[in-house]
Amino acid sequence: MSLNRLEVTNIRNIEVASLDLAPTINVIVGDNGSGKTSLLESVYFLGSARTFRSTNADPLIRRGADFCRVSGQSLGGGEIAVSRDRVGAKKLSLSGSVIQRTSELAATLPILVLEPQTVNLLLGGPEYRRRFLNWGVFHVEPSFRAVWEDASRCLRQRNRLLKSFEGNTDELEIWTTELARLSELIHVLRSSYMEAYCRRFSENAELTCMTDIAIRYDPGWNADLALSDVLRNETQNDLKRGYTGKGFHRADVKILVSGDEVAKTCSRGELKALAWILWITQGEGLDKDLVYLLDDLFSELDLEHRTKICQYFAQEEKQVLTTGIDRQALLSCWSDSCEGVFHVEHGVVRGES
Repeated sequence: MSLNRLEVTNIRNIEVASLDLAPTINVIVGDNGSGKTSLLESVYFLGSARTFRSTNADPLIRRGADFCRVSGQSLGGGEIAVSRDRVGAKKLSLSGSVIQRTSELAATLPILVLEPQTVNLLLGGPEYRRRFLNWGVFHVEPSFRAVWEDASRCLRQRNRLLKSFEGNTDELEIWTTELARLSELIHVLRSSYMEAYCRRFSENAELTCMTDIAIRYDPGWNADLALSDVLRNETQNDLKRGYTGKGFHRADVKILVSGDEVAKTCSRGELKALAWILWITQGEGLDKDLVYLLDDLFSELDLEHRTKICQYFAQEEKQVLTTGIDRQALLSCWSDSCEGVFHVEHGVVRGES
């Protein structure tokens, strides 16, 4: 689902805004603090009921307002709407029908954000790369969500037993067996996804201006062994820790350049570019339209990488919303491929010709 209409109410400093979006490149310009990123955040909120700027969604609601709401219309006429009040209650709807799960939003409106924190994919802990991995598998494998939810519930139950173990080995064995089964199902789905992903990335590797990049998927245990055996051998260690040390929740994706970890060998600029291109490659695996949100393009990429990435999006005819301060410089990045230009000032949005 790509968007041709966006309606925003009470998102940060934006009281009301209506945008007719182009199906390809949309440029949003304005001074710092004007509301540029808030527009991107609005689109993300529409596809997730969350914000990408923090874990706390309360600041998303404009000061003095009781709620925020975003709605969007696709090129095919479908409508999606999300609202949230100060208590935290959410209302989600697709084509006029109320839905309950935010995962239904994500499946309908896949959104990929490229912004200053994207580099955490390479500099941050394994949780960033698991999120990266899970995002890709979720969008290409319909069965993943149900298996993931069952495995997460099973992991919570096993950890609860480990923290307050009273000698009931039978119950622990039941949850251990089920966790191993579900973890291995997730491993199969992730492995299949990563094989296809690595093939796609090899075609995009030149965008990084680097060579000899390798991607390695680590399932979270020695996959040459049955996880059920690994968990049983680790039982005493898990009891001491009070949580499960091996399984699907410990997976990671290792990124290497010339055999070394990228964080040890690449410059900050190289890491930024590589992280962006790793995420961009994920969008290619989807059989549905995807909206790309590019925040502060100039601060993240040097001229060479910026040019390559802009050319990529223009040639692939992706829907992009991108922000910047310098109107002329931002437009020059996209050459003649920019179809929508919006100026934001003090939370007021207006389209430009």
